[in-house]
Order: sequence, then C-alpha cells, then structure tokens
Amino acid sequence: MTATTLDSQFARHFSAAQQQGEALARRSAAFARFKAQGFPTRRQELFKYTDLKPIAEGEFDLVPAPPTTAHRAAVAECIGAAALDFGGPRLVFIDGHFAAELSTGTGQVPFEIDSFAEHWDRSAAPATDAADTHVLANLNAAFMHRGTYLRVPDRLRLVPLHVIFAAGPTDGLAPQPRLRIDIGANAELTVVQQFLDAGNPAAWTNPVTEVRQDAGSHLALYRLQEHGGAHCHTSLLDVDVGRDAHFAAAYVDLGGRLVRNDIDVRLSASGAEADLSGLFLVGAGRHVDDHVRVDHSAAHTRSLQTFRGVAGAKGRGVFNGKVIVHPGAQKVDARQSSDNLLLASNAEIDTKPELEIYADDVKCAHGATVGELDSEQLFYLRARGVDAEAARALLTFAFANRVVERIALGRLRDYVTQRISGLLPGHDHWERST
Repeated sequence: MTATTLDSQFARHFSAAQQQGEALARRSAAFARFKAQGFPTRRQELFKYTDLKPIAEGEFDLVPAPPTTAHRAAVAECIGAAALDFGGPRLVFIDGHFAAELSTGTGQVPFEIDSFAEHWDRSAAPATDAADTHVLANLNAAFMHRGTYLRVPDRLRLVPLHVIFAAGPTDGLAPQPRLRIDIGANAELTVVQQFLDAGNPAAWTNPVTEVRQDAGSHLALYRLQEHGGAHCHTSLLDVDVGRDAHFAAAYVDLGGRLVRNDIDVRLSASGAEADLSGLFLVGAGRHVDDHVRVDHSAAHTRSLQTFRGVAGAKGRGVFNGKVIVHPGAQKVDARQSSDNLLLASNAEIDTKPELEIYADDVKCAHGATVGELDSEQLFYLRARGVDAEAARALLTFAFANRVVERIALGRLRDYVTQRISGLLPGHDHWERST
C-alpha cells in the first residue's frame, strides 16, 4: 500500500466533516506516527525473521463497508459450525463492523460496552497510549471503525465473554479491530477472542487489544486464531497489571498465511502476576511469529511463559520472548520456556529467549529447544501395533497438548483438542491403531 493510497483512504473516511473532537485528533496523530515509520522491514531487529511484504505491497481497504446480507449469512453459518457456546454474552464483528443480529446477551451484561472512539472523546488520558508505540498499532488507531470499550465494575464476577472477529468472503479487506478492557478492583473476567473466516479471503486483520487491570483483579484471555490459508494477521496485546492482580493468556494459532503476534505485559505494582502460554501449528508455507515482552517494573512480581510450536513441511515459526527486570524490582520470579517440534526437513523454527536483569535479588530462568519426534517413542508405539502415521500424530498431539491442557475453560479446551487432532495426519486411525 502506497502512502498516497493510505492518505486517500484516511481523507475519505476521517475528514473533519465526518469526525469530531478528540477522536479525530488522536486518529490524525496516530496516522502521522505511522507514516513517519512506515511498515516494518526485516532490516529491523524485531522483524528480522518476518517479512511483511505481502501486507506492505498489497492493496487493502482499511475501512471496509458494512457486510452484505450474504456475508452475514456466511459468517452465521461459520459460527454455527463451530458451535462454541460458553453460556455468556457473545459479541460478533464482521470485517470490523458490529453484527447485532449475531450477537447474544448484550442487553443484559452488567458492565459498560461502548465505542472506543467515543471513549476517546470522553477520556482525559494522554493522546499516546503505550500500545501506540507499535507502528501497526498506530495504523489501527488511525483506521479503526469504532472499536469497542468494556468497563468492568469493581468486584464483579462474570461468565465468559465470547468475542468473534469474522472475515467475510471478500478479498482485499483489512479491518482494524480495537478492544479496550478496563477491569475494576477485585473483578474477575474471562474473555475468549476467536478469529475466523467465511471462505478463504485474501485479507488482512490488524487487531489491537488493550487491558488495564486494577488491584486484585483477575483476567483470563483466550485467543483462538483460525483464519483461512490466504489471510494475514498482525496483532498486539498490551496489558498493564496492577497491584495483586493476575493476568493469564493463552494464544492458539491454527490458521493464517502470515501471522505476527506481539504481546506486551507490564507488571507495574507489587504482587502483579502474568501467566502466558501459546501454541502454533504451521505448514504448507505458513508463517507464525510470536513476540512476547514482559516488563517487571515493580518488586514482588511473577511471570511465567510457556510456548510451543509445531512446524510441518515448508512451515516456519518464530518465538522471541523477552523479560526485563527493571532497577529496584527485587524479589521477582520470571520463568520462560520455548519448546518446538519439527516434523519435516524443510520446516523451520527460530527461537530467541531473552533476559535483561537490572536487580540482584531475583529468580529468573529461560530455555529453548528445537527438535524432532523421539525415535524411541516412535519405536515403542510401532512395536505395539500402531502404524507409523498414527504414531507420529499421537506424539505430535501429546507435545501440543502440554499447552492445550493449560486452558481452564473446558468447552474451549475440548474444541481446541478436536481442531488440533483434525489437523494431524493419521488422527482418524488412533482408536483403531491403539
């Protein structure tokens, strides 16, 4: 996308006649920051292993028109096929537009749901938020349609909230979804974010999720990405965890052509904790890149990172996990692991765990492995009558399941288990073979 194309789209959708107040000022400032940097390239260390040319050189509509009736029907069919129901409210967005007719339970939610742009207008917060230090997050801030703002009151405990971001079957669309969640003191919330496609559009989704947790709050965020094989996906999760608050996130990537996930977590007060896990399966020319940064800005904070990747033929995965223990942040406990499995000679996974420690009374550890299936375990299964394909599938599933079993939400855990097993060659022979 050229600068001229972006300028034209911004002027067409966000002129002074269409936008008013603080929202327009913030959009304009974010767009200026993006243009000053441009799309990241592999010359930059943070994108050394991920080439964004399919996005930067593509032609995309960053503010898609509302979905047609046919598109809504196609998305409804996809959602029905998934059959995921967590017993709580469901918010559905199609190409960035809220689909009220597919959403459920929104009229009874005991918390505030608002437009993020309108929240901007009312907010006295600084014009540049922490999330906007990421160049693609600036593009999101400039071009998001309306965005969604959730405010959970103090001490409220909720059934899971299911948020679906769906792509219609049209090529060339690039919605910029934005979700902000502010959680009050001692409140508890579980959120499931699901990304899926109706058909297999050659599209791009660039979501930003911001979380701010007050003291003693708990948030579990599960994010399931199931795009088609032609879809590009770049995401940012930006989290600030307050005193004695707990944040848990699990990322599962099962689709997409080119996927880049940035996860930034700040443990900004004593007692803050973060438990992060992730799993990706890549093959057939697909690429997934997980970049995680955890800042221990306060003493007595704890973080755990557990990430696993599986790469099949012509698949490539990347994991970069960075932990920074800031000066004065004593009594920190930070642990990180990245374990990866290669299923073919032309598969590749690059992993880079990092620690930066500026305090002397801490417990920090990190490790990374990249290997193949264990030949002794394969021999053991073959000796007991399991055919070669099913044996490889069983061992691959067992490897991936170490992350899946960390999903506390049973209905989601079962769904992910079914989806992963369905992607493994030979899975349909497990019962017969064993």
